[in-house]
Amino acid sequence: MDRKAATAPLNPRDLDTVQQDIDHALSRRITLPPRSVIDAGTDAMVQHLRTLMSHLNRPDDRASRNADVPNLIRAAERNLDVPVRPTPQTTHRDAYVYWHTVATLTTAFRDLYLTHHRNADQEPPA
Repeated sequence: MDRKAATAPLNPRDLDTVQQDIDHALSRRITLPPRSVIDAGTDAMVQHLRTLMSHLNRPDDRASRNADVPNLIRAAERNLDVPVRPTPQTTHRDAYVYWHTVATLTTAFRDLYLTHHRNADQEPPA
C-alpha cells in the first residue's frame, strides 16, 4: 500500500466492514465457533487494527497527541507481537480469547478514529 493510500481517510464502507467484523467477533455465543471462523476473523481484525493504528500514529496527526493513544498503541503492539498470536497448536479457547481481545482493541481504535475525524470535520477553518 502506498503512503497516500495509507493516510487517506477511511470511507464509510470500510468503517461499516470494520463494524461488522467487530460485531461478529464480539457477539455472544453459546458455543465457540469453528477454529477456521476464529482464525479468519482474527486475520481480518488484525488487518483492521493495523489500518486504524497507522491512521492514529502519524506524528502530524492531532489524535496522536492524545495521552491515551500511545498507551493504546503499546497495548495493541504487544497483542500483535508474533509470540502472542495464536498458532495451530494454540487451544481453540485461547484462539477465541485472542480474537476477542483484538476486536476489543480495534473497537477502541475505531472509536478514537471516529472521534478525531468528527472533531476535525466540525472545526471552523483557520
